[in-house]
Amino acid sequence: MWNFLDKGTFLLVAVTALEIFTLSLMKTPVHNTVIFILYGILGLGLRFIVKERGLVSGNAIYDILGIVGSSLIAFFYFEEKLTYTNGAGIVLALVSLFMLNL
Repeated sequence: MWNFLDKGTFLLVAVTALEIFTLSLMKTPVHNTVIFILYGILGLGLRFIVKERGLVSGNAIYDILGIVGSSLIAFFYFEEKLTYTNGAGIVLALVSLFMLNL
């Protein structure tokens, strides 16, 4: 029942959360070196995700979670508009995320 809570899934969620946090720093007065270092850590995390999950599904899941998380930050934190087309795209991304984990 809880077989999706393995090391690879935890690492995937942690790296994606770090990317979302890094993206949220883009509109703040944070020094570019901090963002550069965080993206370096993301690259290492993505390497381990691909090693654990495989190139296709690991990278696809990482990208989908990053898009969904970034969209939520843009909508709630930066108060950007979310159209029906954007919402439908996010729903389809979540469906594909579910299908990748089958």
